[in-house]
Amino acid sequence: MSFSPRIVVFDLDVTLTEYDTFLPFIVGYLRHHRKRRSLLLWKLPVALLKFWRWGDRTWLKTEMLRAFIGGEPRARVAEWTERFVDDLLDEAMREQGLAQLRTYQRQGVRVILASASFDIYVERIAEKLGIEEVLATRSAWNSRGRLVGMDGENCRDEEKLRRVKALPDMPEDGVGVAAYSDSHADLPLLSWAEHGVAVCPSKRLFHQVGGLGLEVVRW
Repeated sequence: MSFSPRIVVFDLDVTLTEYDTFLPFIVGYLRHHRKRRSLLLWKLPVALLKFWRWGDRTWLKTEMLRAFIGGEPRARVAEWTERFVDDLLDEAMREQGLAQLRTYQRQGVRVILASASFDIYVERIAEKLGIEEVLATRSAWNSRGRLVGMDGENCRDEEKLRRVKALPDMPEDGVGVAAYSDSHADLPLLSWAEHGVAVCPSKRLFHQVGGLGLEVVRW
């Protein structure tokens, strides 16, 4: 890429990783604590039927988080998070994506990780990758330190762009910014950035690439 950005925003799922991380995280937690959690999944079929009827991704995401991990204490979730993140970094990262990330870091470019996945593990991934600025969907915990769901909006679409633009010293017009994502949901971010990069783009995103002047890379 000939463009030399001052700021780079990376999506996480399927951009730096080989697959979406949310389902592996919550299903892995269930397997790790099988005896404790299995009886709490009876609500999932109802949730899936409601999603099929109304298609509210944010609502479904919250319901699935509650079904698999709701009510669990921070310490137990943190213990699983550490194991999950270590396995993810060892086995499921896109090598070329990590190489590009490392190049920017060596050059002193400001790097931001912006993901619709939950902060529970996205922040730990960022820490291990040496990324100081992280935007993710926030998890909610009650006064007893137990997970109760989502805090605020899902960090995707216009919400992700809003959070990126709200960061300190972020240019309003996206000048000097490069953004990497695989998802059609990140079109607002990719279109706003001076240089948008579609990484292994989904079919929906690929159809938009030409008209928006996005670069395409396949890691």
